[in-house]
Amino acid sequence: MTTNEQSNKNKWIWIGLGAALLFCCCAALVAFLVLRQAGKTIEEGINADPEAAAQAAHEIVDYDLPPGYQEQSAINIMFYSLVMIGPEPSTNDGPMIMLAQFSQVAGSQQEMEEQIRRSFEQQSGNRSLDMQVVEVQKKTIRGAEVEVTIYEGADSNNNVVRQLLTTFPGKDGTAMLMIMGPAQTWDQDLIDAFIESIR
Repeated sequence: MTTNEQSNKNKWIWIGLGAALLFCCCAALVAFLVLRQAGKTIEEGINADPEAAAQAAHEIVDYDLPPGYQEQSAINIMFYSLVMIGPEPSTNDGPMIMLAQFSQVAGSQQEMEEQIRRSFEQQSGNRSLDMQVVEVQKKTIRGAEVEVTIYEGADSNNNVVRQLLTTFPGKDGTAMLMIMGPAQTWDQDLIDAFIESIR
């Protein structure tokens, strides 16, 4: 190989490295802008106003609030809506109720429920919970017969946590109901009445 050929080869290597570096910089800039926009979208999608949360909840399904409960907050991000319903601050007793709706769903009901359950455990800091299925019930929600799964697990302080999870047809896509709270304050009658009121 002549010196001229070696020089041309080196030139093309440097041009290739420069192009790769430029591509990486552009990709990093695009990723930064996309993540920043996603962060703004998530921030704008969170609403802690009870009236707005109630409106968001009734866009998923209609239901009767359990006594002493109120809608507390809502998250609405693209194809996903989530509403938290809980005991009023004066009572602060009883399980939390979460209603969610997905306008686009991939995978089976069981896969989706497991993914949601694990995601919620991670977000709530309950990763140490080893949730085990203790009961599976058949219920009819909004005209569809569905499986309602109840889990139990203990946290690092040996407090037993109970969780109910099911999916069913919502007003505009697949809806999910998750109810979670300490086993000692679990009110099955209140929960059954809430599920039966969903329409």
